[in-house]
Amino acid sequence: MDKPTIIRMPDHYQILGINTSASQAEVKQSFRNLALKYHPDKNKNSEEAKLMFLQIVEAYEVLSDEQARKDYDSNTLYGTYHHRSSTREWIPPADFGKIYSYAEIKRKYTQNIGPGGGGMWDISESASTGMWKATMVLFGALATMAIFIMLIH
Repeated sequence: MDKPTIIRMPDHYQILGINTSASQAEVKQSFRNLALKYHPDKNKNSEEAKLMFLQIVEAYEVLSDEQARKDYDSNTLYGTYHHRSSTREWIPPADFGKIYSYAEIKRKYTQNIGPGGGGMWDISESASTGMWKATMVLFGALATMAIFIMLIH
């Protein structure tokens, strides 16, 4: 009888920063936050970000599918995967570029917020630099006024 091959597996829960009892909503939220943070389009096609993004996608694909998650949980023990095959390599889906594009992940994230919007997605990313500069100017003006008031008194 063939002895099962023990393969070193990434800890999908650790990659997504969730615990093993996380709900599907927590899996999805963690995925979206991390995918937006490490997406290659957001990180000037950094090789490190690309590798991290692929790990995030793999973890999400396993943990977001109930059956795949059960299989993973029952076959994973302390970071190893007991499998009869000598190879276990995750292969991205054929429409990977479409499903996991930065714009698509962001669209799905904002879609769940609702018609009123909310949070940081109300401000476009190109505007965030302008908002930062405006905030710094405002603080500078406030500091100048405070110094002026102190000098008068």
